[in-house]
Amino acid sequence: YELDSLKKSTDESQILLDPNTFSKDGTVAIQSLNFSYDGKTFCYSVSDAGSDWSTIYFMDVASRKKLDDVIIRTRSSSLRWTTDNCGIFYATYAGALDNITSDNDSSTSTNNGEKNVETGIEVTRTGAQEIYFHRIGTPRSSDICIARCVDDLNEHSFSVETSDDGQYLIASIHKGTLWESKIWILPLLNLSDSIVEQPNWLKLIDNMDFVYDFVTSQGDLLYFRTNAQAQNFRLISINIKTKEIKEIISEDKDNILEDVTRVYEKYFVVRYLSHVKSILYLYDMESGKQLRKFDLPIGTISVWGDQHESEIFIRLESFLSPTIIYICNLADSLDASLTLFKQIEFQGIDLTELITEQVFVDSNGLDPSNPVKVPMFLVHRKNLQKNGENPTRIYVYGGFSIAMKPFFSIGALLWIYHFHGIFAVANVRGGGEYGEVWHKDGYKSKKLNTFYDLNACTEWLISEKYTQSNKVSIGGGSNGGLTVAACANMRPDLFANVIIEAGVLDLYRYHKFTIGYYWCGEYGNPDIPEEFEWVKSISPLHNILKDPKTYPAILILTGDHDDRVVPAHSLKYSAQLQYQLGETMNRLGRPLLVRIDVRAGHGAGKPTIKRIEEVADIYSFISYSLGAQWHD
Repeated sequence: YELDSLKKSTDESQILLDPNTFSKDGTVAIQSLNFSYDGKTFCYSVSDAGSDWSTIYFMDVASRKKLDDVIIRTRSSSLRWTTDNCGIFYATYAGALDNITSDNDSSTSTNNGEKNVETGIEVTRTGAQEIYFHRIGTPRSSDICIARCVDDLNEHSFSVETSDDGQYLIASIHKGTLWESKIWILPLLNLSDSIVEQPNWLKLIDNMDFVYDFVTSQGDLLYFRTNAQAQNFRLISINIKTKEIKEIISEDKDNILEDVTRVYEKYFVVRYLSHVKSILYLYDMESGKQLRKFDLPIGTISVWGDQHESEIFIRLESFLSPTIIYICNLADSLDASLTLFKQIEFQGIDLTELITEQVFVDSNGLDPSNPVKVPMFLVHRKNLQKNGENPTRIYVYGGFSIAMKPFFSIGALLWIYHFHGIFAVANVRGGGEYGEVWHKDGYKSKKLNTFYDLNACTEWLISEKYTQSNKVSIGGGSNGGLTVAACANMRPDLFANVIIEAGVLDLYRYHKFTIGYYWCGEYGNPDIPEEFEWVKSISPLHNILKDPKTYPAILILTGDHDDRVVPAHSLKYSAQLQYQLGETMNRLGRPLLVRIDVRAGHGAGKPTIKRIEEVADIYSFISYSLGAQWHD
């Protein structure tokens, strides 16, 4: 990928930075980036071989030349500039620089006693998260620590934003990956000149009962998207000095308020999620009045805008539509039409022959007296015959309040068009499809609901004659890998094969590796007896069936530099499968395969050629074990 720049929306783009030049094999990639407020300096973080550890560099935009500043060993870091353009805030972890002698030495890790271990393959638990301030033109060793995790488990994490006028630094403190947060405020009286080590923060919200996502500021007013007294979220303002709360946009009882972007000084572009589909509105900032709905096709929407600019960019994609970017200039009119700005041209498959449908499946879960409707997208050929013979791939995630919204996938289209298959996405509990209520109905002690939902979706596809069990493949990555592996143990009769990508498979020990302890709020802490019972019944590694009559074919994928879900999960799980079920799998003629990618991590930054090879292997495995034939 290349980063393009343009002075005006009507200009031809220019290459600002080309990551394809970073390495011969394409495994060095940009992780995050940001421009200074004056647009003169560009900072970006780079990861090597898929590792979550990164190095931050700076570039002078006008000359395209790198600055001397280099910040090594950062992780899970957003890059936030001070409004005076003098420096950035970034995240790292305690011990990240132990025994590293040079500001430029990022090739090895020595975290927590691991000596001379290549970045990306260490497994030791990280230290406490820390937020630093770096002033341009100074060495990394001079950076100032402004916040540090202090809880016993080091599971609190920070993210920071600057207010629009630069007078305040806003810190969100989360417990691991949970969205509920405290909000602390740091006055920056003289902007970056006032930043000191471990300052005294103003604790605006000092509990973790609700979600507070910072949106924008206006003087002493800070605006937040929150689910406080609004399970579907609302927009509020909080006065920093008086702590007075005012509701700006009230809760929509039917749709999730998902994102708010301030544009053109006094307007909000507000994105809602309605049954896993995006809808977009324009609101007045002061009155909270809805001014218009943007007329857009069904799909997944994201918005880019700035409070000082009248132009907004709207990105849209869906299962059958590659990325389209529209531009809307509110200076022309608040009802200005959308103009096509960029569109990816797609060739090779006639998308008009395909169709997307959404169904809602009854799932009893842990409480049969209170079943829920689980949304599921189905993408297939228009001339599909419901004869129970269609090879079907179900993709799932189901965790961390992440919604699986429509996305464009070349691999999925290849499956549909050339194998005449069905591609399904099951929006099971644990995700964020219906806000935190949906999430919390599929985490901790209720995690089994996630798996019951996937099983229910599979049974529905079979009962409705879309497919049959020996034609079904389920797949997921990371938490989704846990989901499908757990379902293979629960209902091996429902599936012909299972694709597990970088799965969380050892729930007894996941919290002992790198940042795994951040997930205790999602799965439960195995060191606490009550919470150990939650993971005991679902951990894929520890619940492999002893002597099953049937079991699906298994393809396990991991990367040798995955330092988020370490490869030990996949390797231990595959070894245990081979030990317990090797003879069974041979008897059934169902393969057990492990694919270990080299110089690859959890997925981010993977070059195109590696993605192509991986997709080819996945669909070769699926087609073989389902008996699906290629059609030109």
